[in-house]
Amino acid sequence: MNAKSPRNAESSKALLSRFYPVLTFIVVVLVVSNWWRIDLLINPIDAEGIPPDSVVLYSTSWCPYCRKARQFLQQANIPFTEYDVEESPRAYQQYMKISGKGVPVITVGKQVIQGYDHRVIRSALSQYVELHSQ
Repeated sequence: MNAKSPRNAESSKALLSRFYPVLTFIVVVLVVSNWWRIDLLINPIDAEGIPPDSVVLYSTSWCPYCRKARQFLQQANIPFTEYDVEESPRAYQQYMKISGKGVPVITVGKQVIQGYDHRVIRSALSQYVELHSQ
């Protein structure tokens, strides 16, 4: 008897049809959660006009959103300076001076961004480049 009998083929199709929604869900979650990476590949940020001292990330070592902000800036090849507000009293003073509330806080030029939102960071970087390229 052939190993690929109609009964085995039917059971394989049934098994696949049961797992198809789960696999689809996993793919959708992966794409949505990594959309910012896909967006950077499709539409990269022009980082050439951004000096390293114009983008500052105030963070802590334990903060998951700080990690995401750091990954976003690194993936976009944006030069930035990072300060840990729990480790450096000077960084904490600067953080308080710009009215830091929670972490991460990102400054792009004079614009202060509270929290992590890659769309807001992208917009601030684009505005900075546009303003300083004239």
